[in-house]
Amino acid sequence: MDLSTLIAANVLILSVFAISFLAISFRVSPFGHWRSWALANALLASALVLFAFDRKLPLLAAYLVPNTLLLLGMGFHWHAARQLANLPSRISNVFAPASAYLLVASLSYVTSNYALAYTASNVIFTLLCVATVFAFTAPTFRGLISAIGLILAFFFIAAEGMMRTAHSLFYSGPAGPGMMNDMSADLHLMCALLFATLTGAFSLAVSFEQVAQRHREAARRDPLTGAFNRREFQRRLEELLQGTSADTFGLVHFDLDHFKSVNDRFGHLAGDQALVEVSKTVRRHLRSDDCFARLGGEEFAVILPSISRENAFKVADRLRKRIAELRFEFAPEGFQLTASSGIYHGNGDGLKTNELLQIVDNGLYQSKNTGRNRICVASPYATIDLPGS
Repeated sequence: MDLSTLIAANVLILSVFAISFLAISFRVSPFGHWRSWALANALLASALVLFAFDRKLPLLAAYLVPNTLLLLGMGFHWHAARQLANLPSRISNVFAPASAYLLVASLSYVTSNYALAYTASNVIFTLLCVATVFAFTAPTFRGLISAIGLILAFFFIAAEGMMRTAHSLFYSGPAGPGMMNDMSADLHLMCALLFATLTGAFSLAVSFEQVAQRHREAARRDPLTGAFNRREFQRRLEELLQGTSADTFGLVHFDLDHFKSVNDRFGHLAGDQALVEVSKTVRRHLRSDDCFARLGGEEFAVILPSISRENAFKVADRLRKRIAELRFEFAPEGFQLTASSGIYHGNGDGLKTNELLQIVDNGLYQSKNTGRNRICVASPYATIDLPGS
């Protein structure tokens, strides 16, 4: 393809994605990253149009405007990636790289040394691509196939930017502003076309992948406390019992004592606040692979995989103590919320899920019947009372 055809193809692809992203931004929430993507593509398309007609621009505008728009477009790509990753990002981050280029390009214009501006634009362009690659490696994108596509696309265009930088350093680059009309320009525009297509398609895919991931996660969670729900808890427990591992595990089932009195005395909103605070406290004292779930009402359970008997007891007792230490804004000084627990430790011993739940449930009720705010160690044969200290 000739130069004008390649430019037109790039502008068309970028414009289509810019319009698509803008249209989507009016329909979905959050919309920030969609509008950043729309601006990124619109600015890149505008930069290419100006590159195509740069011979008709005033010399100063040819020095400053096309590359500034190009860097603003890449800046908005970086901004969108950080928005989507829930990383801090201010609009000043977008304008800082382009502003740095404007300073260098102004000096380049004054000294009639366009190679300086060309090198600066390529270095800043490459750094923005690398920064965007790192943004897409954030934990938010873990497990999303489309994020890998975006990483590869930005890595590819960063490598192309490095080639242009090397060209400017070792071969002096272009003598003046304007797009070079040779094979290297064709190569750059073909790379740009591939980049525009990949980033547009994978940007759409990664955003919808994130939405699907959030929906899957929401289906596993209790909407009030953020703990896993009963269905996810039972699924995890069944997996543990059906697995081939001989590792022992702990199962803690606890209930908040006299919780009905909290609702009756302070209201249901206060009761909800108490459940949320208890859940936050419990999660802070568990490992990342432990499964903490709300079974319903004020009932909770924790699966502690691959843990010794002693450590399982320590975890259960630590949770009991931390719950008793909680203080609530809605309650007067001296108010205490306590928990009674049943705990099982073993490797399952061929038990079914409902049998194991019945065992720890017996331990829980043993704790309730012997004074509350305590732990009873449950087994298929007996329960052992561990009073609270």
